[in-house]
Amino acid sequence: MTSGRRIIDMHVHTDDSPDADIPAADIAARAAAEGLLGVGFVAHVDFHPDDRCSGAFSAETYSRSLERARRMPGSPVLLTGIEVGEPHLFIGDAMEKADGMHLDFVTGGLHWIGERLLLDASGFAGADPLDLVEEYLRVSIEMAADAPIDILAHLGVWRRGLARAGGREDIDETRLWPGLLRRLFEAMADRGIALEVNTAGLRRPESVTYPTASVLRFYRECGGRIVTIGSDTHSEPHVFYGLSQGAEILASVGFTEAFGFRDRCPFPYPIKA
Repeated sequence: MTSGRRIIDMHVHTDDSPDADIPAADIAARAAAEGLLGVGFVAHVDFHPDDRCSGAFSAETYSRSLERARRMPGSPVLLTGIEVGEPHLFIGDAMEKADGMHLDFVTGGLHWIGERLLLDASGFAGADPLDLVEEYLRVSIEMAADAPIDILAHLGVWRRGLARAGGREDIDETRLWPGLLRRLFEAMADRGIALEVNTAGLRRPESVTYPTASVLRFYRECGGRIVTIGSDTHSEPHVFYGLSQGAEILASVGFTEAFGFRDRCPFPYPIKA
C-alpha cells in the first residue's frame, strides 16, 4: 500500500492557531524531507464564545507565516486553507476575517452543539449520547447545505469526546442513521464538498479515523468520490500521523484516488495498492 510519502496532507495546523505550536516553515521542511506530495495548511477561524481559538485568527500573520514556508528550499506543494468552526453559523464572519487572502480551500469543522464541546467528555455530561450524535448529524447536514465550504472535516469527531467520557464505542452511524447520512452526502455532492478522512483518531483511545471505514464505505455507495486525507497535525510527535493508514482504509473501501484543492477546486492524485 502507498506510504505517507506520496500523500497530500490536507489538514495541518501551524503555530498560527492557538492550539498548535509548529511554524509553517518547519512543517514545509519536514514534508520535503519525508517526500510528501503536498501540505494543506489550515488555521482555526473560530467565533464560538467558549472556544479557546475564538477571535485569535490574523490573516496578516498567517499569510506571512506561509510565505516564509514557501521560501524553504525543496518545499512540496503548499496549499492555503482555513478551518472554520461551525460554518453554518460563522462562515460570513470567517470570510470577512480572511478578506484579502488567496485561499485554496475552506474546511468546515463542527466542534460545538450549542454549549456542548463534542471533543471533550464534558460535552456528553448529562446527555443521551445517541441523541447528541443524531443532532450532530442533523447540524452537519445544515452545514453542508448552507455554508460555502470545500471540505467537511473530521465527520464523527464526537468519538473523541465520547471516548474521554467512557462512553460506548460500538456506535455505527450507517446502521442507526442511514437516512441522515444519505441526506448529508447528497447535500455534499450537490455543493461539490469533499469528505475528509481525518487520521487524528488513530492516535487516540478510540483508534479510528473520522469518519470510520464503515461510513466511508457508505459514502462511496451513495456516490461520493471526492475525499481528502488529513492528519490534523497540531504539534509533535504527531506530525503527519496516520496518513498511510488513512490511505489504506480508503483503498480498502474502493477509492483509487484522493484529492487536494487549489483555487477552491479539487484535483486528484492516485492511491496505489
